[in-house]
Amino acid sequence: MLVLEVLIAEPRPITARQIHAELLNQGEPIGLTTVYRAVSSLVDAGLVHAFTQAGEATYRVCGTARHHHLICRSCGLVLEQTAEPRTDGFEVEAVYGVCAPCAQRALPEQQRDQPHRPQKRP
Repeated sequence: MLVLEVLIAEPRPITARQIHAELLNQGEPIGLTTVYRAVSSLVDAGLVHAFTQAGEATYRVCGTARHHHLICRSCGLVLEQTAEPRTDGFEVEAVYGVCAPCAQRALPEQQRDQPHRPQKRP
C-alpha cells in the first residue's frame, strides 16, 4: 500500500496532504480523498496512530507493543515508550515535552557544551 510506505519512511507524524504531495512527487496518480480514506483505514486497523498537531491531524506508524508517546512540542518528534500496565487504572497515552536536540538548540551558546547542573535553592 503506497500510503503506508510513505508513513513507514517518515519518522515524524505527517498530514494527509503531505502524504499526498509525496506520492505525487513519486509520480503516483492518487487523489487526496483516496489518501484520506487509506489513512482512516490504517488507523482503524491499528497500524497507524493519529495525532493532532497545531489543530491538524497527523499520522505515524506505531509499533504493536503496548506503549505511550513522547511528543516534542518544538519539532513534533514522536518517540514510543514501552508502557507497563498501571494498577491504578490510569492510562497514559502521550507525554509532551522537548526532545534533547531542541532543548540543546534553546540553550545559550556558552551552555551548550557544559553538562547540566541543577541550581541550588537559597
